[in-house]
Amino acid sequence: MTGPRSARSGFSLVELIVILALSTIVMGGLTSVLVRQQRFYRGTADLIETRSQIRQAAGIIPSDLRGVSTAGGDIIAISDTSMLFRATIGQALACAPVPLANRIDIPPLTLANKNTLASFSMTPGLGDTVFVYHDGATEAAGDDVWVPYGITGAPTMSSVSCGDLIGSADLTTPRYSFPLASPLRADVTPGTPLRFVRRTRYTLFTASDGAWYLGYCSPDCAGSTPQPIAGPFLSGAGGTAGVAFTFRKADGAITAIPDSVAEVSIVVRGRTRGIVDMGGYKNTQVGDSLRFSVAIRNRK
Repeated sequence: MTGPRSARSGFSLVELIVILALSTIVMGGLTSVLVRQQRFYRGTADLIETRSQIRQAAGIIPSDLRGVSTAGGDIIAISDTSMLFRATIGQALACAPVPLANRIDIPPLTLANKNTLASFSMTPGLGDTVFVYHDGATEAAGDDVWVPYGITGAPTMSSVSCGDLIGSADLTTPRYSFPLASPLRADVTPGTPLRFVRRTRYTLFTASDGAWYLGYCSPDCAGSTPQPIAGPFLSGAGGTAGVAFTFRKADGAITAIPDSVAEVSIVVRGRTRGIVDMGGYKNTQVGDSLRFSVAIRNRK
């Protein structure tokens, strides 16, 4: 005699098919959400990086141009994607000059009383120039001049007297002495203002990866590869270069003569490296740009 059959655990074939179908739909939806999120974050990061590099270029160039003097011949060569000029890298006051010596000495960079009589963004050296202020014989400003002296080597440590510029606590503190190509004029006195400059070129160039960057080189780019400081940007071809310079005279007219420049207008243009699919952008590279101007304060 056969007893009753026990109920078997598990799913029927129909139930399995339904579960698999629902799981596929759910997993497909989750995958789609994850892919969209990944694209969003990747596009956001790419766009932020592009705008960050544009702002970086816009922050670097004006800081060097504000101290430029066309009256002193600081702007050397200009083009629509490049500019060669003398950038200020330091300022100081002179110590007591040594008669007929081809050198200039400055106070210590750090003083006991916390005053600052010498400051540098980069230590001057061979190929740089120091402008020495010479006060004319009259009270009028017309006979006052800044005289350039070429620096012929790296600075050495000096113990030349700085007179009343520094206190007794700093008499033995090491200070820089810069070798010069010619002796100082006799009218240089302790406390004479000094301005140290370096030839600097900013240019749009192609790097080894094929992208275009804002490059820096000193004293010039001849025979050397610029150092990329911001980018990548748009290419240098056509009228939409990634970094474009426009030079204007005091009346607003465009000029190609360095000594007549009164204002420098710069446009920086960038584009995301990858495709952006977010917000109002649909599967496209996103471009951005920034225009700014720098007025030359010490101009003719």
